[in-house]
Order: sequence, then structure tokens, then C-alpha cells
Amino acid sequence: MIESVRSPWSDHVVSSGGVDIAVRDHGGAGDAVVLLHGGGRTMDDWHLVVPLLLDAGLRVVAMDLRGHGNSGPALWSWSDAVDDLAEVIDRLDLGRPAVLGHSLGGLVAAVWATRHPECPLAVNLDGHTNPVGPFDLDGDAALAAERTMRDFLDTSVREAGDPALARLVAELGSLDLFATYRATRCPLLVVASAGLGGEDLLPPETATAFAAYQRGFARELAEVAAATPLLSVVDVATNHYVHLEAPGRVADLVLDRLARSPGDERGWTA
Repeated sequence: MIESVRSPWSDHVVSSGGVDIAVRDHGGAGDAVVLLHGGGRTMDDWHLVVPLLLDAGLRVVAMDLRGHGNSGPALWSWSDAVDDLAEVIDRLDLGRPAVLGHSLGGLVAAVWATRHPECPLAVNLDGHTNPVGPFDLDGDAALAAERTMRDFLDTSVREAGDPALARLVAELGSLDLFATYRATRCPLLVVASAGLGGEDLLPPETATAFAAYQRGFARELAEVAAATPLLSVVDVATNHYVHLEAPGRVADLVLDRLARSPGDERGWTA
């Protein structure tokens, strides 16, 4: 079922597994790119990137992830999120779109890349699972940092008292991100930021552990990328909200990666 709602662009509601998924088709006559926002955010996060992609001749579609924005309430699972994306692509007849996601949406894009070799490009803008390792520390120091981060996450979830958040954190913990990267079947770009942008607000012990996580994660990501031909990594000097702080850089990276692939391989016109 697809239900259209009148608006300056083209808003739709796509039913996926009994959950209504809010979709915004910004138009454009070219090949499609689907935008996926981060956790606790909405499709409106892409307002600075959308016009840049439209100007480049792409068809741009954004959606609210399940349990977010104008989409229906639902507990999180990776399989459901990927099914939602597939349903949107099918119902809007998008063919083989590129998938660009930020944070949680970037992780969905990475999972999508393991299942869809026909995808021309998947992009993960600074999406991480729970920061409980790897750490740039040895032995007991690494174990202590892991305990600190787990305690911080557990306390945050308990104080929030939100079953949906608890489920999301559990699902984040279940995803082996580096294994996901190794299993990519289409070109996958990971854009890594310089940090969250709020580390100074963390308790000192947590901030120290998080810094060790950032270093350890960057080291292992570089090793995985070196051994995975379809995976590329770009570091950017922004906070976690890369698409808000540097929308032009994001658009340029996407367009550059798409231009590198021959049209007959990626399903995009030249």
C-alpha cells in the first residue's frame, strides 16, 4: 500500500510489515539516492544535502526510519530496517539507488551493502555500534575502559526508561560492524568524523575511555579497509553531524564515488 499526501514535494506513506514508513520524494529526473537519518533524528536532517544532490541531477528520496519522525512506532531490528528500505525502493520504483545514511542510518546502509551487490554505492556517515571496543589500550586498561563504557550505556538506558531505546542499544550491541564491512558486496564508503562534538560534557573517566575507543576503532577500521577492496574510508574534520557541518563535502564525496564506477556496473547513467 502507498498513500500520497499533497505537499510542495511528494510525501508518501509506505506500509512495511505493518509499520507506516514516512517517505519524502524530493524529485529529480536522474538516478536515485535514498537518505537515511540517524537515531533520534528525522528525514529533515538532510535539508542542506538535498539541494546539492538535486543540482547534480539525482533523484533524491528521504525516509523516516521506523520508530522515528512521522513513521510508525516499532521496536528496532536490522532485518526490519533493511526490509523497510527495500519496500520504499520497490514502491517508489527507484531501481538500484545509492544509499546514504548518517549514524544509525549509516549502519543500515552498511547492512544493506552486504545483501545488495547491485547497489552502486552505500555510504555510512560516522555510524558506530556501542563504543565498548576496540580500545587503543592493553590488558587491564582495555578491560577497565570497556567496563566504564558499558556502565555508562547501562545507566543511560536505565535512566531513560524507554523500551525502544533499550531495544536499539541491544541491537547495536548485536551488530559486528567490522564483519559487516568485510562482507560488503557493493562499494561502501565510510566517512569518519573527528568526534561526537560533546566529549567535554562526559564524566572524565568516560571521556578518557571514549577517546581510547576512538583511537582503537580508527586503527582497526584502517586495517579492515586495507583488506577489503570494496571498502573505502575518508576522515573529515567535523563533529558527528557531518552532513550538517559539511554538507558540501558530503555531496562531493558521494558524487565522486559514483563517478568512479562504470555505468554498466553501477546501474547509473553517465
